[in-house]
Order: sequence, then C-alpha cells, then structure tokens
Amino acid sequence: MARIHRFFAAIALLYALAAALPAEAQQEPFPDPPDTASDTLPAVPLADNPDPGTLTDIQAMHRVYLPLISTTASPNPFGFDVRTYAPDTVMPLVVEANPRWSRAGDVLWALVEPVRGGGYRWEAIADVERNVRRLRAMGIEPTLVVQWSPAWAQSIPGKLCSAPRPDTIADFAAFMRAIAQRFSSGDLRVDYWEIWNEPDMRPDEVKGDEGFGCWATYVAPYYGGDYYGQVLRTVYPAVKAGNPNAQVWGGALMHRWPDDTHTLGFVRGMLAAGAANSFDALSFHAYGEWGAGDRLLFKYWRLRRLLDEHGLHKKPMVATEIAATCTAPSNCPPDFQRRQANYAARIYAQAIALNLLGAFWYPVSFRGEGFLHSHLIDETDDGLAPRPAFYAFRNSARLLTGARYIGPPPVEPSPGQAGDVQVLVFEKGRNRLYVLWVPQTNFPVLYNLQAPPGVTAICTDQLNLATPATYYCSDENRDGLIPRAVNELPQYVEVVMP
Repeated sequence: MARIHRFFAAIALLYALAAALPAEAQQEPFPDPPDTASDTLPAVPLADNPDPGTLTDIQAMHRVYLPLISTTASPNPFGFDVRTYAPDTVMPLVVEANPRWSRAGDVLWALVEPVRGGGYRWEAIADVERNVRRLRAMGIEPTLVVQWSPAWAQSIPGKLCSAPRPDTIADFAAFMRAIAQRFSSGDLRVDYWEIWNEPDMRPDEVKGDEGFGCWATYVAPYYGGDYYGQVLRTVYPAVKAGNPNAQVWGGALMHRWPDDTHTLGFVRGMLAAGAANSFDALSFHAYGEWGAGDRLLFKYWRLRRLLDEHGLHKKPMVATEIAATCTAPSNCPPDFQRRQANYAARIYAQAIALNLLGAFWYPVSFRGEGFLHSHLIDETDDGLAPRPAFYAFRNSARLLTGARYIGPPPVEPSPGQAGDVQVLVFEKGRNRLYVLWVPQTNFPVLYNLQAPPGVTAICTDQLNLATPATYYCSDENRDGLIPRAVNELPQYVEVVMP
C-alpha cells in the first residue's frame, strides 16, 4: 500500500511541476495545517530563542509560518555590486535580500592624484563616498576597488589600467595608506579593499580606460603576476598602517576560461614574489554556466587546489563578481530570464557550500543592457522592475538564513550528470535543509529524498515568483521517503528532525 501511495504522489508531483516549468507557473496551494483551522505554526520543536527579526522576514515571504531555527551559523556570504549611480529607490529591494556587503565603487588613483606630489583631490570620489554612506546607513558592509594609474605613474603610457612603474610603487603605497585612513571610521568606514580589477588581462586586450586590466604579459611562467605580487608586498603594510582593521583582497581575477594556464601562472607569480602573506583573501570572478555545472565551481576548485599546493589551505577566497549573463548584443534568448532565475536560486547555496568568504552579484540594477544583461533589477521610466532572478536570489537568501553546509564538498558535475538531481544539504539548528535541482532537463526528474520515517517537511519551489510556493510535503505514509519531481529551478526542502 505504501508503494501505491508513493506512486500516485510522484505522478501528481510530475504533473504539477511539468506545468510549473514556464515562468508563468501557478502557485501551489498550501494545505491546511494538521489539526488546526488557522494559519499557525506546525506542532514541531523550535529553538529555545528564535530570532524575532528572522521570523518576521519568513512570515512576510510565506503564506504560513514555517518552523525556523535560530543558529550561530557563519555569516551570510552574499552581496551585490551596487553601483554609485544606482538610484536610491533600489536600496529597499537590496535590503530585502539581507546582503552582508556590497561593492561600493571604484577609487580611481588617476583622478585623485593627477599630479605627482600635488596632494589628493578627494572631491574626485565624492560619488563613492556618498555610496559608502548610503550602504552603511542600510547596515551593509561596503568594499572598494582601487585602480587606474595616473599618467605620471603608468608603466604603459596612455593605459590607465596599467601597473604603476617600479619607481612609483612607493607613491602608490602612500596613496593607499592615505585612502585607507580616510575610510577608516564612522559612516565612511571601509575595511575591505581590492587592488585593481581583473589585472590578469593583457594591455592589448583592452582599450585601457575601462574598469579592468591590464598588468598581465605574455611572458611565462608568471605572466606578470610576479610584479603584481611585488606591488602587493609594498601596498599591504601601507593599508594596514592607514586602517589596522582593513583587509586586502588580492587578485580580482578575470580568470579566463577554459584555458586558465595564464591566470594560474599569474597567481603562481604572486606567490613566487613572496606575497602569500600580503593579501587576506584571493578574489576572482565567475559568470554563468559551463556544461553541466557553473563556472563558479570549476574556477573555485582550480584556484583552491593551487593555493593548497602552496600550503595556503586556510587562505579565504571571495567571488567579487558572479552573475548569469547573455551575450546577445540586444535581444536575449526567450528563456534567458528563466535560466537566470534558475542560476540565482542555486548559486547562493553553492557559495555557502564552497565556504566562500563572499560572493557578489554584478550588478544589482541597471538601465538598458548593462553588462551582458546580468543585472537583477531593470531601471525603467516607470520605475524599478525586479526580474524573476531577483526574487529567486532573495527567496534563496531567506531560506538559507542561519544555514550551515554539512554535505560533501560540491564538485563539478560531469557532462553525463547533466540530467541528474544535484543535492546540497544544510543544517538549520536541529533541522535539515536540502537544495535540489537538475542542471539540464526538459521534464521533471523523480527523486526520493530519504528522511526519518514520519517526519514533518516543508517544501518551497517556484522561487522565481515574488511569493514562492510553500507547502507541507511530510512523510505521511512513514516510509522514510519524500518524493519530489525536480527540474532546473531549484527547490528547497526543510526537514524537521525528530
């Protein structure tokens, strides 16, 4: 009889989720809680001291109150890139996702010190200072990127992105001490600094006045990374002198893919120059999917293994740019926003599972195409228009609040696993939270989630909607299995452990 019940439950799930594949899917109804006539907490054990703020957030998202456990899990790693020109109206939406931090902008050395020894023109970064204050007022930790060499310091004349000449490194260090001190306290406090953005790009690959490049060379084995490491060794103590609490994130690597020989050589050059103790975390960028997995997974493991080879097992890593993009010059494929939402719903969980110090979606909002259509919120004449990916990202953030990853290290799925259910498992107090998805499928895949017989479970799917579908999916027939029909849009299953 139990098998018959499970069979019909699986068929019902398959039909329900097959209909849910389009973005316009209908929300599933939440069944009446057992033995009650009103929307109350299920009769399950809660933590002794649940966080009232967290409970309020979850109650606002769901149509009923879910069992939520307050924990001392590691800090939320996620954030955004909130550009200096992002409208103030976007800030309430940013806060909804409860980010830990945000990239606050670029400090352009070329604009602040255009004349060698002529003093610092702080008015040139007034927009950056305003953005730092705006983020601080919202309780969000700002981070800043420093780049662009002044004409008098450029190692490649005419290239703002170029490294400073050897005879001007001391000038750059003095500037970094001054800027770190300026941003060391109060509503201007910034404790996290990146030295350049994507320096592993070569000068011939860029115009030079964009926001990336261009320290790299064609010279093996280090491709310019050794010089970058040399500069880090000089800059690091200067930043600490300006703000003892500051941290330096080295790299901000573009990390070309799939042939990353050049970038790995660049990092080896940093270490060969003796800079292993001159950056507090290695930062890198990873956009979108790759085969059956995500570039975040592939790039992370390549860099992690390199650091481990050099004995840097505890060196943190931070992804300062992530997003799902489309490369179409104007019109994205019809399913782009759906796929972007799928990506946003799983990348949050993957970043926690990888134990990343941080992961920043680039950017949160934009007017027009932006960077390969990567933004989560469209700025229009009629106001802000959150995309399905914004809701997927925000809903994932709320569901993962207080979660700690306890599963095996997530690895890159092989092409043959593209149609297999991927599972990440987290601990939330006494509960277990499972994140399930299939990388590539045209029809939901049946999956039986093992759980203690008779447990209460709450399922949440359709995360791409402003209010996701949340409902009981408990093991009512007590066979120790929770049948799910899983597609590309992740679903979250919280199991209330006995």
